[in-house]
Amino acid sequence: MSFNILRAREGLSGRFIHLFIVYVVWGSTYFAVKIALGSGSLFTPLQLQTWRMWGASALLLAVAFVKVRTFPHFEASHIRLCIVSGIAMWVFGNGLATLASTTAASVFIVIAMGMIPIWTTLFTALSDRKMPTTRVLIGLIMGILGLMVVFGSTVSDIQTPADVTTLHWWTILILTGAATTWSLGTLVQRPLLQAMSPLWAAAFQMLIAALVLTGLCVWQGQSLVPPADLRVDQILAFLYLVVFGSAVCLISYMQVLVSFSPTIASTFAYVNPIVGIALGWSFLHETPTLFGLCGAAIILSGVFLILKGKPTSLGGRQSEG
Repeated sequence: MSFNILRAREGLSGRFIHLFIVYVVWGSTYFAVKIALGSGSLFTPLQLQTWRMWGASALLLAVAFVKVRTFPHFEASHIRLCIVSGIAMWVFGNGLATLASTTAASVFIVIAMGMIPIWTTLFTALSDRKMPTTRVLIGLIMGILGLMVVFGSTVSDIQTPADVTTLHWWTILILTGAATTWSLGTLVQRPLLQAMSPLWAAAFQMLIAALVLTGLCVWQGQSLVPPADLRVDQILAFLYLVVFGSAVCLISYMQVLVSFSPTIASTFAYVNPIVGIALGWSFLHETPTLFGLCGAAIILSGVFLILKGKPTSLGGRQSEG
């Protein structure tokens, strides 16, 4: 059975299930990264990202062999797309966000990464030479306003000017690069998703990222062997990042890119802070402020406007988003 037939049989409910997985799981990954790189950590963000990519690529390759069975026919253009998108999304995009987690709270990271829908919409408009609809623009503006409200409620808890300086001059610079490269990688891989199963595409992307990150580890003299005395919570956080935050979620993200426009796919960056608030409330006993809840409501309203158009596949009609 060809991949095109599989895409055609993907029901509307299944498409939104994939979108829901991306919303919830990726909203929780920065929380898991903070645990893995918490106080007393024996490894660096680069090491964590390297092991994460190797684990996820091995898992995805195994699943692809079992589920799809047929090895995809590679052309030179497919290899270039895997290399460019894998490096852009997972070495720079996700890798820089992981690096930022050492100096910023997870809520700051997901808020700063909220620029992904803006970058994605801008790059899509330039690539397709088509302006987004007024409804989508309003939804994007509402998402940014909601993030600003949530950000304002969070920044009021900062105690020292040094925290603000670090956030402004270091973390924001890193996260701007992360959001930009992730958006570029998302758009670059669109032709790849028309040529092969999302399982194979995701596996090869992460394999490329793992190889590049391994080279960086060797270049910087960092060990490729995980320390033996990891805490239980660090191990659990790492396994969550590999299985759910990388393998499962990337497959769903690629299916979302097949079923929806890039702008709709990128709205996960708006929903992430809401998931972060819910996790802080549930596990860290962090009571959300009234401003935070208002910001979440504005974000959800903006996402609703963006999602209001008709879903689309890469090979079919384009939605209004």
